[in-house]
Amino acid sequence: MTIAISNLSMNHSTPSGAVVGVLSAYDNSGLAIPCNFTLTQNSAGFFGISGNNLMTERASISAGVYSVRVRAVGTNTRFSGNAVFNVLVA
Repeated sequence: MTIAISNLSMNHSTPSGAVVGVLSAYDNSGLAIPCNFTLTQNSAGFFGISGNNLMTERASISAGVYSVRVRAVGTNTRFSGNAVFNVLVA
C-alpha cells in the first residue's frame, strides 16, 4: 500500500488555507483507495488536512524542510497506512 502526495514544495509566503498537495492512497495493483487522511504526531500547526488536501495553517512559514506525518484509513476497505513527507518551504 502506498500513500502519495502531488507536491512537496511551497513558497514561505503562501497564504493560510492554501493547498500544498493532494494526498492519495493506492493498493499493490495501483488502484486508488478512498481514504480519510489525518496528520499524526507533531505535524499539526504549520499544516492541516482538509479532505485529501494538505493545507497551510499559517500565513507565513519560515524557509526550511518540514516533516509531515500522514495516516490514511480506507473508507470502504481495511486499508490503513502511514507516510512521512518532507515539505520544502523556499
